[in-house]
Amino acid sequence: MMAYVKRGNLEKLNIGSNDSRWDKYIKFANATIDNPSVPIDEKLDVHLRGNSVHIYYKGGRILEIKRNALNLDYNYFYSKKEHQNIPRTWMRYMFDNDQEELRKRNISPEKCLSPSEVKRVWEELQEKRDMLLAMKTPEEYFKEAAKIMDEWSRALLDDSDIKHEERLLQQRISVCNRHMEETDFIVLDIEFAVTNDKSVSYHSEKYLHPRFDIIALQPRKNFRLAVIELKKGMGATGLKGNGIFSQGVKSGVLDHIAKFEDTIGSARGYREFVQEMDEVLSMKVQCGVLPVELMGIKIPVEKPDFYLAYAGSGMEHFKGACESIGQPCICITDERQPFLKL
Repeated sequence: MMAYVKRGNLEKLNIGSNDSRWDKYIKFANATIDNPSVPIDEKLDVHLRGNSVHIYYKGGRILEIKRNALNLDYNYFYSKKEHQNIPRTWMRYMFDNDQEELRKRNISPEKCLSPSEVKRVWEELQEKRDMLLAMKTPEEYFKEAAKIMDEWSRALLDDSDIKHEERLLQQRISVCNRHMEETDFIVLDIEFAVTNDKSVSYHSEKYLHPRFDIIALQPRKNFRLAVIELKKGMGATGLKGNGIFSQGVKSGVLDHIAKFEDTIGSARGYREFVQEMDEVLSMKVQCGVLPVELMGIKIPVEKPDFYLAYAGSGMEHFKGACESIGQPCICITDERQPFLKL
């Protein structure tokens, strides 16, 4: 297993120094955030990973910046419509000739591609991806890549993919909540995946890579950290008609609280997590992702607060259920401009 590289550690990238080849991509993305003529769903959202930078667009990763290369997942180029409505993930089973998995999915033999045909599909996707990555300027690259991501996003929305709708909302939240005069929370990170590297104090022995939707600062609470789990609709909340959250529902509310208490909210782990987020904060200010007014802010070394954020119908029912277990809830009433207000 690779040793965990903390988020915000960009030593190998030379970001912000004179010899960085990639600064212009980050600057271009940042400029979309502050430009009011760029619609909210077309803004480019920059987040830091260990020794790489991810730029998100419409709930997907439009660009990954690594030390020696730019990258884009070629799967974004895959269109179900062009391949007899076969989901992309099923191609793997055809390539491996995995009869059991194909049977489970009722794929008729005439729909099945041979391993060599699947390989050709993948090679075509990679070729398209490589042509795009060869573009010389951020302007050209993002303009063409956005067309691919628009198609990908539209196809998921046509399928009423609730997870994708949630990701779009998560990204709008990230884009909107940057300035302390407008919100109770400043978004610092999204999709925080907990490492299973045992040398990191907040790793979990119990859960495999728990993920948390949003990590934020609370300017009204001396910049104490907040961990926010976003729910759009009742689907994956585990909330029953009687107003009680069920135990044992994967990705349900109680499941998220348990994972938080076991990892980045645990007595053994929260200090190291706060330090890591402190690095992310100073690096994001340095890279121009977060406003300069946050320069020099230190995050207090205290256990983060855990919040649920809810959008969709049944809000009062959800809020009441949260209150009954003493769980603070942020209600999102405007999904186009989702400022996080308590």
